[in-house]
Amino acid sequence: MHATTKSLRFAAAVGAVSALLAWSGQASAADDDFFDLDLREVMNLEITTASKKPQTVSRAAAAVFVLTADDIRHSTARTLPDLLRTVPGLQVASISSSVWAVSARGLNGRFANKLLVLIDGRSVYTPTFSGVYWDVQDTLLEDIDRIEVVRGPGGTLWGSNAVNGVINIITKSAASTQGTSVQVGGGSDERAFVGARYGGTLGDSGHFRVYAKSFDRNASDLSLTGTTAFDEWHQVRAGARADLNPRERDSLTIQGDAYSGKAGEPVIAGFLAPPFHVISPTQTETQGANVLLRWQHEVSSADSFTLQSYVDYTRRDWPAHTLERRTTFDFDFQYHTQRLSSQDIVMGLGYRDSDVAYSASFAGIPAMTLPYLQITNRDNGQRLINLFAQDDITLLPRTLILTVGAKLEHHEDTGSELSPNARLLWTPTESSSVWGSVARAVRTPSQIDRDGQPLTAVLEPFGFQNPQAALIPAFTLNPLPLPLLIQSQSTVESEKMTAVELGFKQQLALNLSVDLALFNNEYRNLRSAYFGALTCAPSGLPVPACLFLPPGSSTHVVQSIPVGNFASAKSRGAEVSIEWLPSRTLRVQAAYTLLDTSSTVPANLNEAFTTDRANGAPDNQWSLNATWSPSRNWNLGAVLRGVDRLNPAFDVLVPGYTELDARLSWHPSAAFEVSIAGRNLLHDSHQEYTSELLDVPLMSVQRSIFGQLSLRF
Repeated sequence: MHATTKSLRFAAAVGAVSALLAWSGQASAADDDFFDLDLREVMNLEITTASKKPQTVSRAAAAVFVLTADDIRHSTARTLPDLLRTVPGLQVASISSSVWAVSARGLNGRFANKLLVLIDGRSVYTPTFSGVYWDVQDTLLEDIDRIEVVRGPGGTLWGSNAVNGVINIITKSAASTQGTSVQVGGGSDERAFVGARYGGTLGDSGHFRVYAKSFDRNASDLSLTGTTAFDEWHQVRAGARADLNPRERDSLTIQGDAYSGKAGEPVIAGFLAPPFHVISPTQTETQGANVLLRWQHEVSSADSFTLQSYVDYTRRDWPAHTLERRTTFDFDFQYHTQRLSSQDIVMGLGYRDSDVAYSASFAGIPAMTLPYLQITNRDNGQRLINLFAQDDITLLPRTLILTVGAKLEHHEDTGSELSPNARLLWTPTESSSVWGSVARAVRTPSQIDRDGQPLTAVLEPFGFQNPQAALIPAFTLNPLPLPLLIQSQSTVESEKMTAVELGFKQQLALNLSVDLALFNNEYRNLRSAYFGALTCAPSGLPVPACLFLPPGSSTHVVQSIPVGNFASAKSRGAEVSIEWLPSRTLRVQAAYTLLDTSSTVPANLNEAFTTDRANGAPDNQWSLNATWSPSRNWNLGAVLRGVDRLNPAFDVLVPGYTELDARLSWHPSAAFEVSIAGRNLLHDSHQEYTSELLDVPLMSVQRSIFGQLSLRF
């Protein structure tokens, strides 16, 4: 089929979706409400992430956005990062079929390190780079109850690395997932996927469920040539959960997951001899398992506590980077009391022990490839203890609440860190609230920060013509006659951030609500680097003296890049979300994010720069999400989203783009649903991001269409 014909067909499809949505505003309202929640219920949706206790969205003194089970069911997304694309304040960008850059309020990257992610209260942050391996964070999407996204610092409750936000993925209880559910599907990008879940009772003691899922995802394309990137992604996962009520005042949850997968990655293999660079298809192998135990006990009508502990094991064989084996043990105790008049106190303590072993991984890559990561202390774990307390003080009943709190953490490597906050919530009416906050958060060094030697790049000698030049991003030119090895050495301490926020939430009418958040973040001791001395290897002589030695005396030049805490940065912006129900059959959600980020480095350091790229997130991004249910049996959803251009890595500019996702479903009964979905419908392909380490070539996201059949019985 010719490209012109394809474009016309997709344009017609887009026009049809637009016409249907426009016509629905004039359609007569049905007798039934086809959405699970109306706006009043959304504003009063109960959440726990913002304060570690139940509260409603409208009474949270924080920038909170909730993706409900209804939002997830109507979405075209098949992965957790793609589900987050319409959340205001979040930046989500695809690097390859299995790799994303996800951050809140800027400073994004593949190795973004200022966003904490939880699944049912279990932290999935990795101390390797203080971030998240998104390719191994998954569950049966149909079992997710909600995703709570809190933008802004959460260090007082959740500790270090909850700097720019916290994402908590909360699954449904076992009692609400009874019976059997099966989902099968496939298409152009999501080549095949299957998921199944069975839930039952445990006598009078409680309920349980078990699930399994598997998927096979197609490869993306290399942006510069349009050929395959060999980054196919396959994964198998299974898990179980049991919710027990041994006594009237007790509840016990036991749950766990296990997974195994492979993901292709086209690594830019670097050498100190010709051809200096080649694209090498590799396979990253991942395995892991976790078990979590949570006991909740009601001491009295005013007091309760939660005891949670989990063990998490991960293994990642990442060629040209590292082979990592990590076991994490975490213990957390939390006490909630309302015994004191006009006060609501949450306090607790925790301990975490994360043991790791690193080794080199060269599976499937050419001999003499230079590793991108070298970790000198290969058997160094991380241990930390913490104490926290937070008090909601009612100054005026149902009108004015002051929240004060702090968390003290002691890290084995960096010592003690304090993360305090103060928040004020004013609710002049039941349908409106105004809030403000001042908070401090800390990003503690990762193990790469403390013990790593990242290889940034190998620059080819002047005049050399690489036969694969068309596949490799254009690096800065090397004016020297020898290859230039850029090698960093880290001595990084904790980063600090102070945030001032102001927010407004208002239900303007029964069918219209708005949520606005303004923020100003100031970062200190930000991880940064500068260009150090140029020396020849193996002689160790300085440049240019060594260039006059006889040929063969030096094989390459080393550009040292010392990394420390030299920089500061500012990030300010606005986030707004609007929800509108023009009829009982149509829901419209709009989100817009304005972001301005800048960084400052010392003038006395040679070409100093911050490693958290200020322009690695778009200045503007927006989304418009419409869901139309003309009858009980049909549902049509469409998301139009736009992202500004950005600069994720040196010498790499990614153009802005606008894309459309759509889904049509037919469910003649509660037990049966068939749907067809399309993602990125406006273009054949587009690039969204690349790794800031410049370890992979530029890859593009393709247009995709897939179908799904769901059965429940």
